Amino acid sequence: MHVNSELLNTAAGAVGAVALVFIGGWENDRRTRKTDARKDAAADRAALEAQANELVTAVLALKVAGNTHDHLWGGRAAALVSGRRGAAALPALAEEAGRVVERWENDSAVSAAGLAAPLSRLGAAVAPLLRREEPGLAAAADAVFMAAAEGYGDDARMARALEDFHAALRPALVPPPLEGRRWALHRRRSAGE
Repeated sequence: MHVNSELLNTAAGAVGAVALVFIGGWENDRRTRKTDARKDAAADRAALEAQANELVTAVLALKVAGNTHDHLWGGRAAALVSGRRGAAALPALAEEAGRVVERWENDSAVSAAGLAAPLSRLGAAVAPLLRREEPGLAAAADAVFMAAAEGYGDDARMARALEDFHAALRPALVPPPLEGRRWALHRRRSAGE
């Protein structure tokens, strides 16, 4: 049996065309997956950045509320004894203490409510960061939370916790290198040598 060369060329061309279609489809699918992965990674970094911003904002809100509380209540205690010493201060202290005790329940409830909202916001802000898997990020977020919740007025502790948090956050926000660009740079370097 003798095969016509024209038929053979046509069959080979058809097989080649089908192979090119499959290879093109595979390449398009691969590029789509890479593009989707880059988009997902960018969305994840944007979400992480928003979560980090909310944590820092919540810490600042707590510091403002806490410092206001400390100023109001610390200022009253200081006013009770300012300028008065010894036994002469006792009657004035007793009178002022009586006024303070009368208002204590109302003012302390208002002050506590003023701290409850920022503490709740802080708890809500730290929760998604505690679930992150990036190295050291959850522990650093927890340290910020503890520093703020246990001692919002301890500026040194808060500064250390925020520095550690930002150090853990920084690598998580760096976009991964693009594979195609790396190979293109390698090819250009190889061609130039």
